[in-house]
Parts: sequence; structure tokens; C-alpha cells
Amino acid sequence: MENDEINEVDIEKNEDSFDSEEDSNVENDDKLPFPRATITNLIRKNVTSGKQIKGTVKDEMNLWVANLISKIAGKMNSQPYTFVNYDMLKEAIAPYEEIKDINKQREELKKYISKIKEDCNDLITKIDSADKKAAVNLGLEEDKLPFPKATITNKLRSNLDDGKTIKGPVKRGLNIWLGRIVSNISKKMDSFSYPYIDRSMFKEAVEPYDAVSEIELEKERIIQQMQSIVTACDILTSEVERKFKM
Repeated sequence: MENDEINEVDIEKNEDSFDSEEDSNVENDDKLPFPRATITNLIRKNVTSGKQIKGTVKDEMNLWVANLISKIAGKMNSQPYTFVNYDMLKEAIAPYEEIKDINKQREELKKYISKIKEDCNDLITKIDSADKKAAVNLGLEEDKLPFPKATITNKLRSNLDDGKTIKGPVKRGLNIWLGRIVSNISKKMDSFSYPYIDRSMFKEAVEPYDAVSEIELEKERIIQQMQSIVTACDILTSEVERKFKM
């Protein structure tokens, strides 16, 4: 037993002689949270035998452990109770226990973020492709037009910038398409089981068409939001890659 104590003293002396000038400012033992020997012995149990532990390491570890206790106590103290129990302790130390699995967590987070990004891109593509798919063949070869040509042309021109040329297929196509819209609305009004058609039926029949502009704006807003999320996912991936490292 005496030999062990002598060896311990010899190691301490050797370590003290190994410390460089940067250790000259280490805290005095009475200013450290824990006895210096306690920290030194705990470190030595987990390092290769014969390695010398510099004084700064001992004192920094001493202060760091005390600070860690403060963080854990603060976490437990944040609970709205007049006591701290074992479950609170487990909850407070859980994030530190997860450190050993940090690389796995990083890859899982990146995978989920990538999935969110993929889903957003899929939604953007789906909205865009659905709009394109909805574009129909207007049947420009139809002989009879539902509206007078001049009426359609004049209404178009009144809503376009001055000087713009209106191509023939536009005039004809809009004419045919408007005839189809009136037909669809008429069929909708006719579907009501009444011997008459009134204004309320008309309003209900045209409501989906009146809402198109609002729906298109909402689609644009959704796409913009999805694009923002995609950008945020790229930033999150970079942050996870940078911070979740061991």
C-alpha cells in the first residue's frame, strides 16, 4: 500500500515537471470544484498506462465537469415541480448519452430531410404537369363558331396591350372554348331537379370557374413555399453535416 502511494506521488511529480509554462496559471486546488487528485485518478483510469497528464488537462476537466453539472441541474430545474427526481435526471442526461450515436443520427436526419426535399419537388412537378395535362385540344377545325368572330376579337383586344397582334387560332380557339364553358354551365344548371332555372343555380354553376384565379394564385403560393422548403432542406443538410460530427 505504501509503495502504491509512493508511486502515485512520483507520477504526480513527473507530471508536474512535464507541464509547460502554459500551466503556470492553473487554478489553485482550493479554487477548483473537485479535489485535483479525484479528477486526475479518474482520467488516469481511462488513458494508456504511463501517459503523462498535463496540469491544464486536469484543471480544465475539473472545471468542465462542474459546468456540465450546472447544465444538467439547469435542465432539471426548468421542470415546473418543487422537486427533482430520477426520471428528470435521465431526461437531462439523455442528449449526452446520444453522443455515441451522433453519426447515425446525422445520417438519419439527412435521410429525412432529403425525403422532405424529394416530396416537395414531386409536388411542384405534379402541380405543373397537372396544369399542362388539363390543356385540351380546342378543335379548331369545327365549322360553326358559337360567338360572332368580331365580338370575341374586340373583347380580346380591349384586354391586351395596344399593338399586340392576335393570331387567328387564338380568336377561333377562344371562341370554341367559351362555347364549351357555356355548355358545361348550362348542363350544371339543368341538373337541378326544378322546373325552372334561377340566379342561385347560375351562381352555383359558375362558382368553380370564378374561383380559378384564386386557385391558380394558391398553386403559385404552394409552389413558392415548396421551393423555399427545398432551399431550407439544402441549408439544413449542410448544418447537420457540419454540426453532427464526432
